[in-house]
Amino acid sequence: MKAYDFIQVLWVEDDPVVIEAYPLDAEEYGLELVSFPCWDDAKAALERDYDRWSGIILDAKCKHHRDSADNAIKFLGEALKDISKLSEKNDHIIPWYVLTGGDESEVSDSINDDRLQWDKDWTDSENKKYYSKNVDNENLYRRIRYHAYKSPRIQIQEMYRHVFQAVEECGIDDNGYNALEDLLVPIHFPKNIKDKDYNNKFEKAREVLEYIFQSMASYGILPDWDKKVNFQWSICLLSGMSATIKDEKGKEKVVIECKKQVLSPVLKETLRGMSIIIPPFCHSDKKGEISKIKKEEYLKSVDNSTLLLKSFVFQLCDLILWYRKYLKENGDYEQNAANWEIKDHKTAKVRSRNGSK
Repeated sequence: MKAYDFIQVLWVEDDPVVIEAYPLDAEEYGLELVSFPCWDDAKAALERDYDRWSGIILDAKCKHHRDSADNAIKFLGEALKDISKLSEKNDHIIPWYVLTGGDESEVSDSINDDRLQWDKDWTDSENKKYYSKNVDNENLYRRIRYHAYKSPRIQIQEMYRHVFQAVEECGIDDNGYNALEDLLVPIHFPKNIKDKDYNNKFEKAREVLEYIFQSMASYGILPDWDKKVNFQWSICLLSGMSATIKDEKGKEKVVIECKKQVLSPVLKETLRGMSIIIPPFCHSDKKGEISKIKKEEYLKSVDNSTLLLKSFVFQLCDLILWYRKYLKENGDYEQNAANWEIKDHKTAKVRSRNGSK
């Protein structure tokens, strides 16, 4: 996901005249209507980037498949069933609205009551479950905007706008953006998640770090391990320490030599702590495990507090802001890559700039 200038609304509509006219009016309300001609295409967009969308508009007399006939009952039945499944899979529902030029008898019976979660006051005041084209458009746009700004994700994007802007400017993958959102939302909207479930999100913190490291690799700040980022070695190199292994005799062998500490002293210590704690906290404690870092043991000692992970989330935000500033002053790939040197290519498993290993 990325930050958009307008609230993103997925719109299922196949009338070219309507598709051309409505988006301009919607922009006045801060909405961008992105049209899809059939439910198959719209569903694919939802599956591809669910968190992009803050609202869904369904034209009742639209098509299920590209080659289907317009059929309100069939279309709405399939679309609303899929929306329900996707909302369950993604742990939150996107408010949806039916905007149609059809008559009530064609539409109302096919609209289920899920919408009452956000749209009950519309039904109570207007005595209908849908919005009429050319009559209710402005009311609909206002309501979508209102409900979107009540969305925890929209509020988090606004609250941490400078952080998410930095995510985009640094070219950090959308999955990193989404993982950071997943960590921030429960901090400010804790009612929808149990402490135990939040404490199962240490893997999300690791994801954010790894996507930051992937971005750094694209600028030469770190070696490029492709999608299997070497978590520990990345932190070593940023902290001014060479990446090493022990040989058969137990002697330390340098795999990638570090020539410069990139991180500030504070961030070096912050990342060092995360590098020790996060990996073992990404899974349940196992019997016989050598590590002294035990997740269940620690959480039990602090009454299952979520504060450790929350503190890591804020530290990650600082790291992203630091990274943006550092990148503005150190954007040259070759100069960045001169800060480290591979001594053992076979062990390092690093890709070259052209993509080969």
